Amino acid sequence: MNRYFYLLASALFFFACSGDNSTSSSEISGTTEYQHVSIDKEKHRIVVKQDAHTEEFCTLYQNVFKWSKIPSEADQGSDVTTYEIHGDTLVVFFNGNTDDPHYYLGGSTEKIYGEWENIGCYKYQDKVSCPSKDERNFEEQYEELVLTISENIFQEELVYKPAYFKYNDYMNSEYLLNLYGVLGNEFTELTVGSSTSLFSPERESDIKAVEKDRDIEVLEQTKTSKKFKLDGKTYDVKITDIDRDSLDYKVAISVKSGDKECSYEERQVNVTKENCKDQTTEGLQNYDAERNFQDTLTIRGTIVNTKGLDDFEKCIKEIAVAKEK
Repeated sequence: MNRYFYLLASALFFFACSGDNSTSSSEISGTTEYQHVSIDKEKHRIVVKQDAHTEEFCTLYQNVFKWSKIPSEADQGSDVTTYEIHGDTLVVFFNGNTDDPHYYLGGSTEKIYGEWENIGCYKYQDKVSCPSKDERNFEEQYEELVLTISENIFQEELVYKPAYFKYNDYMNSEYLLNLYGVLGNEFTELTVGSSTSLFSPERESDIKAVEKDRDIEVLEQTKTSKKFKLDGKTYDVKITDIDRDSLDYKVAISVKSGDKECSYEERQVNVTKENCKDQTTEGLQNYDAERNFQDTLTIRGTIVNTKGLDDFEKCIKEIAVAKEK
């Protein structure tokens, strides 16, 4: 099957706004006339079939971006998903994989059609672990992972709340935890400016715990800059430029210690018909895409370009504290 119908959390980044001004990661709900969802309640099976159809996407082939029509063949339900319902909890086994259950709230045994919220539970070595209600409430201020089931839709997508885009206390984001780890020689890689770190919900309590554990002395701090001491070395981190518009962003970051400064720029763009041809492969780092048999990339959401990334990573390693022997 060349395209399956449920979409994992970060698989796509097209944008649509609901009545509460939330932003979802997909517009598939409006373009699924070719999908047909059937539910066998006796066997607890969900079968998704699709008609042959054509969709339009931005494509990348031989370093050239262009808007193209992409054909998809018919599929009579080669991938079957199974499920269980326990009270108000729906457990879904995508592709029938019983080792990887996904847990949702939102309906009942009599109402499987509708929207179900992923509650973040996971199974490991036959034990199911779930976040606390307080943890869920905190995360749900910013984003929700929602599974939609109807006669024409079976998909999971990440829905961003307005608070996600208003969040601007970047020095209390997950980015600082990553930075502390790299400068302290605990991590080998640093993710800068990505929506999963710099723009993540605040991690102030986690950051303070790390600062206490590593004896990090905070000298100065604003929402866009922080000066601190780690193992006797003084560091200055600053966001020197930032521009956000929905999930599109441009960010420039500087990390300085002594007379050495490391800098880096990154941008993320939601690719549309209007801006497809304007994209570039220069500094291309990441994209939401599928590759077909002709080696053409079908861009189904965002792309990320960087400037100075390699030099930045080398520089960060040079100013990090010495490894413990």
